[in-house]
Amino acid sequence: MRASVLYLVLVGVFVFAGNSSVVQASVTKKEQRIIALSPHSVEMLYAIGAGDRIVGTVEWSDFPEEAKVIERVGNYAGINIERVVELKPDFIIAWRSGNKSADLNKLESLGFQMVYSNPSSIENIGEELLTLGQLTGLEENARNTIRTILAKRDLIKKRFEKEAKVKVFYQLWHDPLRTVGPKSWISRLIEDCNATNVFDDTDAGYPLVSLESVLLKDPHVIIVPSHSGRADESKNIWSKWQDIQAVANQNIYHLNGDLLHRFSPRAVDGLETLCNAIHKGRKTIRE
Repeated sequence: MRASVLYLVLVGVFVFAGNSSVVQASVTKKEQRIIALSPHSVEMLYAIGAGDRIVGTVEWSDFPEEAKVIERVGNYAGINIERVVELKPDFIIAWRSGNKSADLNKLESLGFQMVYSNPSSIENIGEELLTLGQLTGLEENARNTIRTILAKRDLIKKRFEKEAKVKVFYQLWHDPLRTVGPKSWISRLIEDCNATNVFDDTDAGYPLVSLESVLLKDPHVIIVPSHSGRADESKNIWSKWQDIQAVANQNIYHLNGDLLHRFSPRAVDGLETLCNAIHKGRKTIRE
């Protein structure tokens, strides 16, 4: 269990630094059968009204509620190629950064039409929703979803753009202690909240850091993500570090990691949750 949860966290966040790439497949059937090999692509399909066309997916695809009953054809260990063949999908939405390359190469060699998804920003989510809308004949649904997402993102940014800057430490993982670098998806979300990632001076994408280095950075807020509806598994490692402002002012917030790390339409809800938590810390500093 520990290994699979760690995989979810690391893969689910590390790919955000990459480029979005959706390769269109030519599918003409009205009654499509789709296999979606990532939780975020499942959410995208449901968002545009194509969720009922999904015949197979992977572990951790747990939103919306209906997605929990979709047959699982893979997990962090790999894809069940034989079962994918039996399900006869019209096309497969694959995730180069999250699926094993050997599995994807095998599926390609078997002649399946592949759609590759790897968004790196909220704008990319919109682009991929549009492509999926075109592939499924639900383009107008996709455009409506995109408008809603971008409008909400813009309102959130505007709400905090004139507020005081806040220093944030994002605890991506607790053992070993890992955070996010300046080019990561999470760091961009922090910036959208008019805050600063305390480790924005590193060249690493997702650096390992020491408790002592966090103490020196003295963040105002510490964010700890939890994952897949489970209670947070990280230990409270901060209580004895009262010299850190975030600890002294009780500005340590446990947020839904699925909202923050999963690049689906819900990412904008994750942004709102993150900004609200950061703003609580901001108000404490003012006082």
